Amino acid sequence: MDSVSENYYEGTKLNYQILNGIADLVRVLDAENRVIFVNKAMSETLGYDTETLICSINQSVIKSDITARTLETGEVIQREESIDGKSFSVKCSPIVGAKGEIIGAVEVFRNTTYEKKLQKEIIDKNKLMTVEMRQASKIQQALLPEKNFLDNLELDYLYKPSNMLSGDMFDIFKINNDNIGMYIADVVGHGFASSMVTMFIRLLIRNIPASKLLKPSKALAEVSRRFTKLNLDIEVYFTFFYGVYNKKNGTFTFSNAGHFPSPILFDGKNIINLETSGFPISRFFTGIEYEDYYINLNCSDKLLFMTDGITEAENRQKEAFGTERVGEILRDNSVDELKILSSELQKFVKEDQKDDMTSLLVKVW
Repeated sequence: MDSVSENYYEGTKLNYQILNGIADLVRVLDAENRVIFVNKAMSETLGYDTETLICSINQSVIKSDITARTLETGEVIQREESIDGKSFSVKCSPIVGAKGEIIGAVEVFRNTTYEKKLQKEIIDKNKLMTVEMRQASKIQQALLPEKNFLDNLELDYLYKPSNMLSGDMFDIFKINNDNIGMYIADVVGHGFASSMVTMFIRLLIRNIPASKLLKPSKALAEVSRRFTKLNLDIEVYFTFFYGVYNKKNGTFTFSNAGHFPSPILFDGKNIINLETSGFPISRFFTGIEYEDYYINLNCSDKLLFMTDGITEAENRQKEAFGTERVGEILRDNSVDELKILSSELQKFVKEDQKDDMTSLLVKVW
């Protein structure tokens, strides 16, 4: 080392006392890539002899070629080192002399062993959660009805969760020989919590007495009562539209617990929105009374249930897809309406899906 460099290292410009007070491991190397100082933390952690500057760990473990590059180019280099079973994030910075020349380098070793351990635990848990979500998704989809005929009703549906698990649920089922129940529900949020609520809804509806299922307003009140008993967080709620079709007289009786968008009826000529009022199913609303409404369903009528993931899907101009476009698809097509709807949504949005998209189409024959 030349005299100028010696003076620089020995002078106050490089305060070794400050370096000794740093909790991170620090060492200083001269222009020939030789260790000339290690701070107290490095000495205690790696076994450096502060007099001889010899480390009990083989020096080849700490790469000198990286430091050589800093000494040659003056660039600051960040790297990872594994030393004696511990992980370190190492930053190597040049030391510049009075005339702008590089006279050495300082390396700071930050122990990242704990962070690495936490990172690995998070990755492992995420992998496990992904596996569990896939299994839950299979169970959730297995609960959906088959695309087929149920007596004189033909069933088709579009079911596109925004993630592996959906907050949407629908079903159609026989109550007795003359009556068929059908519903659509939209649970706030996504993930495990909302998907568990959808499964709760499905199992609950199948276990409500037929006497209540035949009257939608009573069915909604019963759903509300049983859901409230779960005592979930106030933020957990869902909207629910439920109706009963009587195939003997062609009436469709329905009630709405805050579900939007309203189902759409196409009677061969007109698009009719089954707009009704009602509060969502929530712990916040208790003892709510719902109303029943009635319409007639005739042969060739189409009844479409949807969740807001369809009507509120936006294009790049922030324009919503809306119910009018859905109605046009119902009116202009006699087959494959939901395939066309899915295709039109994809062309309209042109970006990643942000919400669950679900629709249930029932045709009367």
